[in-house]
Amino acid sequence: MTKKLMRGLVPVMVLSAAVALFTGCGSKEAPADTTQAGGSKETEAAGSTAASENKETESKGSSSKDTLIIATANETPSVTTNLHNATAGDYINQMTHEGLFYSSADLTPQPALAESYEIVSDTEWVFKLRQGVKFHNGQEVKAADVKASLELCKESPQVSQYGDAVESVEVIDDYTVKITTNGPHSGLLSDLSHHGNAILPADLIASGHDFNKEPIGTGPYKFVAWNKGESIELEANEDYWGEVPAIKHVIWKIIPEGSSRTMALEAGEVDMIIEVESTDLSRLQDNPDIVTVNEPGTGHNWVMINNEKAPFDNVDFRRAIDAAVDKNAVVQVALNGQGSVSDSMLPECFPGVVTDGAPTYDPEKAKEYLAASGLNPADCGFTIICSDDTKLRAGQVIQSSLKENLGIDITLESMDLATYLDKTSAGDYQAAIGGYTSSDVLAHCMGVYHSKSIDGSNKTRTNEPAIDELIDKLQATLDPEENVKVVTELSKAVNENCPQIPLYLRNNVRAYAKGLQGFNLNAGGNTFYEQMSWGEN
Repeated sequence: MTKKLMRGLVPVMVLSAAVALFTGCGSKEAPADTTQAGGSKETEAAGSTAASENKETESKGSSSKDTLIIATANETPSVTTNLHNATAGDYINQMTHEGLFYSSADLTPQPALAESYEIVSDTEWVFKLRQGVKFHNGQEVKAADVKASLELCKESPQVSQYGDAVESVEVIDDYTVKITTNGPHSGLLSDLSHHGNAILPADLIASGHDFNKEPIGTGPYKFVAWNKGESIELEANEDYWGEVPAIKHVIWKIIPEGSSRTMALEAGEVDMIIEVESTDLSRLQDNPDIVTVNEPGTGHNWVMINNEKAPFDNVDFRRAIDAAVDKNAVVQVALNGQGSVSDSMLPECFPGVVTDGAPTYDPEKAKEYLAASGLNPADCGFTIICSDDTKLRAGQVIQSSLKENLGIDITLESMDLATYLDKTSAGDYQAAIGGYTSSDVLAHCMGVYHSKSIDGSNKTRTNEPAIDELIDKLQATLDPEENVKVVTELSKAVNENCPQIPLYLRNNVRAYAKGLQGFNLNAGGNTFYEQMSWGEN
C-alpha cells in the first residue's frame, strides 16, 4: 500500500446533489515533480532523538543519511490540531496527523483515514474507515474516535468554522460513521481535510489529555520533542498504515531572521528553507548545491484592519487606505517581485472571483474617499503589527504610501508569531500584515469573513449580515455552475465592504540541498515530506 502523500489546508470540491458512492484505493499517485534547479528555553516534552548527532556524523548528500533539518521563520503557537489555525502549525500537523481526507496534488480532497464514502442525501454522508490503522500509541482507529474528534473541532474556537456545518456524527459500527450536516454543504470534504478535523483517540479527548505536550495522531511522523524557541523534533512512524518514510528523523529549526536561514542552508547546517528570504533567492538559484522552487501559490496577503475600532469602522476610510497603497511597490520591496498584486478581497486564483467594486491604486481617488469619510488625517494615525521581516518590509512601503498620499502617520511594531496571533485573534490590534492560505473559496470566505469566525480566523472581525447570507448561500449551492455565480456575487459584495486591504498573492518559494529527492509542493504550500529521501549529490 502506497502511503498517503499529503494532508492539505482546505481543498476545493463542489459536489452534485445526486446520491454518489466513492471508493478510495489504498494507492495514491505522487504529483509531478515541481522542483527547479537553479536565557533557558522551556521544553514542551521530555526526550529527544539522535537527529542532531546524525546530522553531525553523516556525510552531506549520503544515501545513508536519515535526518532532514528544516529551517522555518515562525514557530507554531501549538502542535495541538484544534488549538490553532496557523500555517506554521499546519506544517507540523500534516506530518503527524491525518483526517478522513487529505488535499491531493491538484488540491482536491482524497481519502486518508476514510476508505470510501456514500452521499445518502443532501445532508447525510456515510464514511467507511480503513481498518488496522493505528494511532502513535498503538490503539486502532475506530469510528468512536472520528465522532469525538469532529465534535472537538466544533467546540474549538480557532477551527470551529470547519465543523459548524456538522449537525451530528453517528457511530454505525467500529468502522462506519454517518455525518449529518445542518443543510447542503458543498465543502464538507474540504472541511474534513483541515487539520482541525484530524482524528485523535476518543479516550484521550475524554480524559483531557494534553495534546500540546504529547500529540497523538496517525501520521507518517511521530512527535518527539518541542524545544521552545529552538526546534521541534519528529521521527518516522514505523507502524504507519502506508509506506514508512525513508527519512527517519525530521527537525524543524526556528530561525526567524531571513539571511540567517540562507546562510544556514549554504553552510549545510539545515537542509531546507520554508520561508526563503526574497532578496536571497537569486543567490540561492546560482548555487549548484541548492535546488530552488518558485511556484504560484494560493496564499492571499493583506493588511488586516480591525473593523470594530475607529477609524476602521468607517467604510470610506477603509477604501481610502486601500486606494492609497502602492501594491506594486509592496510586491517588489517585500517579495523581490515573487508574487502578484491582488486588488480583490478574495484570492483571484479562484473561479468566479472578480475585482468589481474593489479600490485600486489611485492616490487622487484615495483623497476623495478620505474626504467622504469626514475624518481628519491628522487624527487617523494607527499602528501596524508584523511578525516577520517580509511583513515588516511590506509595512514600510505602506507607511510611506499613506504618509505621501494621505498625510496619515503609521507606526510599525514587530513581535513573535505567537504574540501576533494572540493579539489578532482577540481583536487587540488596529492593523496587521497577515494572510490566509486556502485551497477552497468557501473555506476561505467562511474563515475570513463570516461572523461565526470572529475570535477565530476572522481577524478583521467583519460582521455583515449580507455577507454572511451570501457565504451561507455558497455553502448550500451544490451545482458547480451556480456555485461560481454565487462566488462572483459574494466577491462583489465583499469588495464593496472593503473589510481589509488586499496586497498580493504570494509565490511558494522553497530551497533545499541538492541531495534531497522526492520534493513536491502543491499550490496551497503543503509539501509531501513523507515522500522524500536522501540520494547522492
